[in-house]
Amino acid sequence: MALTKVEIVTPLRQIMLEQVTYLRAPSSDGLFGVKPRHAHAIFALNVGELAVEIGGKKQFFAIGGGYAEVFGDHIMLIVQSAERADEIDTERAKLAVQRAKERLAKHADPDAEIVDFDRAEIALKRALNRLSIAGKNK
Repeated sequence: MALTKVEIVTPLRQIMLEQVTYLRAPSSDGLFGVKPRHAHAIFALNVGELAVEIGGKKQFFAIGGGYAEVFGDHIMLIVQSAERADEIDTERAKLAVQRAKERLAKHADPDAEIVDFDRAEIALKRALNRLSIAGKNK
């Protein structure tokens, strides 16, 4: 079986993975999977769990939405953020959940300051995603 190279690009860094035999990612239409020699495709990505299999072992990443392009033996993901499960700071993620929930609660209060509801909702989703993935690579 041919092996695939995966390139994950964020505004802050680039992650290169070699010899990937399977990739699963969250798209706007649901989860999709890619194996070597996949047909060319472009996907819009949602916040969620990215799973890759290398040498029979899975690695997990928390990604923050973006796009993926599949070239058969090369997959490029351009995402807002990407963290390996073992890189996630759970305390920081818990604080982010708390802040997002507080912002969302203020949205319901007519006397509170104006809150960007969509931004707070996305921040909550990203923080909860990070917490669900943290430690999965152990």
